[in-house]
Amino acid sequence: MIKKNIANFFTCLRIFLIPVVIWLISIMSKETVDAEHWWALGVFMFAASTDFIDGQIARRTNTISEFGKLVDPLADRLLVISVLVALMWREFIPLWMGILIVSRDVLMLAGAPIIGINDKEVREKLAVHWTGKAATALLFTSICLFILLNLPAKADAGFFGKVNPVGFVIFCLGIVFSYLSGFIYVRRGIKLIGAGRTEGGEAGAD
Repeated sequence: MIKKNIANFFTCLRIFLIPVVIWLISIMSKETVDAEHWWALGVFMFAASTDFIDGQIARRTNTISEFGKLVDPLADRLLVISVLVALMWREFIPLWMGILIVSRDVLMLAGAPIIGINDKEVREKLAVHWTGKAATALLFTSICLFILLNLPAKADAGFFGKVNPVGFVIFCLGIVFSYLSGFIYVRRGIKLIGAGRTEGGEAGAD
């Protein structure tokens, strides 16, 4: 029983660390890279690494669970959204960057009940696509750069005023993969809805 819960423990730990990262970001200096910047980066990187840890444990111990399949991707998105919103709130990144990510995930969450995401069979057909994992990895990387290299008090007036150019490019790639994965999930969801209606119609005809 303990072995079966180890992977889920790391998944839940990722969620529990979100308030800690947000608090550290809330006290970061806008003028210099101080200890709070490094603590925020360290805690965030550890939280992000649990995504790899829980997956490896689950596969190597053959303890993949329905809880993990449902909560693991949710934990990833909560971590990304929460940290980006915190950085946006502290003006370490522009408003539009946070809105792009939040809008995509709000749409995905709104559509989840419609396709019946709570159904085990539906979840298996909507398994995490590699584009979603790529988006998460890219966004995690860009966030690390934003925490350390974006200082609002020293921002220039240009387009990259508050945003490190390297972090910006990685973030944009993450956005592309994020919306691509969203498109794939929506397409799969529409097919599932269509298949369900077809089966319902056939059953009614019988």
